[in-house]
Amino acid sequence: MEAAPSIGLHCPHPERIRTPDSACESVRAAVNAIIGSDGGTGGVSEAERRAIQLANFSNWEHEDARLLVYMRQMYIDVGLVERLPIDEDKLLAFLLKIYAGYNQVPFHNFRHCFMVTQMTYSIIWLGNLHAICSDSELVALLTAAVCHDLDHPGLSNYYQRLAATKIASSYSASPLESHHAATALAVLSDPACDILASLTAETRSGVEGAIQRLILATDMAHHADILAEFEAAVEAGQFSRQDLSDCSADSRELLLRIVLKTADVSNEARPVATAERWIDCLLAEFFAEARLEQESGISPLPFMNPALVRKAVSQQQFIGGIVLPLSRALARVLPRTETDIVQPVKRQLEFYTRLVEDEEREAAASLSRIDADEDNSGAGQA
Repeated sequence: MEAAPSIGLHCPHPERIRTPDSACESVRAAVNAIIGSDGGTGGVSEAERRAIQLANFSNWEHEDARLLVYMRQMYIDVGLVERLPIDEDKLLAFLLKIYAGYNQVPFHNFRHCFMVTQMTYSIIWLGNLHAICSDSELVALLTAAVCHDLDHPGLSNYYQRLAATKIASSYSASPLESHHAATALAVLSDPACDILASLTAETRSGVEGAIQRLILATDMAHHADILAEFEAAVEAGQFSRQDLSDCSADSRELLLRIVLKTADVSNEARPVATAERWIDCLLAEFFAEARLEQESGISPLPFMNPALVRKAVSQQQFIGGIVLPLSRALARVLPRTETDIVQPVKRQLEFYTRLVEDEEREAAASLSRIDADEDNSGAGQA
């Protein structure tokens, strides 16, 4: 990390996207009310605890305060609060500060943070990672998921570099991911939010380094290299031991990178009704960036250009080229994800493939009708 975080200097109008203090206070009050209810259960019923372990969970039915309470419960239920241990007041303060640190942009917002964290949590249970990984590895993974897009401005690394923003000049590589990681460590350095306070200096340094590396792994510019490294490790038998806890620490961290990367693109593993809303959010963010780039004299990337993007085609390519190969790779090591993640992803791919085929048939039929009309018009004139 080359520089301390400099919030707001990477967006043309940062004041327009920051989560207002009034919203943060409202959520804080609602969270405290939920936690203090239900006879000491922390506001989360047994049914809810089971629901947030499932890969098909949807955020759309829940308010932000409820999602924050669920995130708090994740740290409790994987045993980190008890074993690390983590002070519960600091955990709540940490999560509330994280909430305030996510901006009000269409896609890379607090709700995306929640969904990535929730899928990470689901994979922890599916893969029995809470029994395989050390507490240091688990807290690094879960915290990296929580913080992986912290203070995202809704503008990509492509924009950051070509617009020569402050954040692009602050980091030599992966500007946004470096900023997210640096901002996360800045939050953890606040004594009131320091969920790592119980760790020794050596262990803490290791956890912070793992958080940084995990967040940096979410930069899609490095996707192919990370996936290839993981697949080579699988082929080399690095994960063939009956008990994954016997694998080397480096091998387990590589696995955790794949877990987080899978969670980061996991909307396509969820029901279509849930995923479709997220796709629309992502396209809204892409198209807003494209407009800003055009106004600034920057040519938008093709997959962000509203004049070029066809939603069904875009999804077919993204799922087939990125999400499915990634989730299949994960399932080679954590086989229970085959049913809960790989199969739903395959169904999504089939859904969008049918849409593309339908659109192409309709386009061909429209051209045929136009040709027929032109022929009839020419015959009439003759």
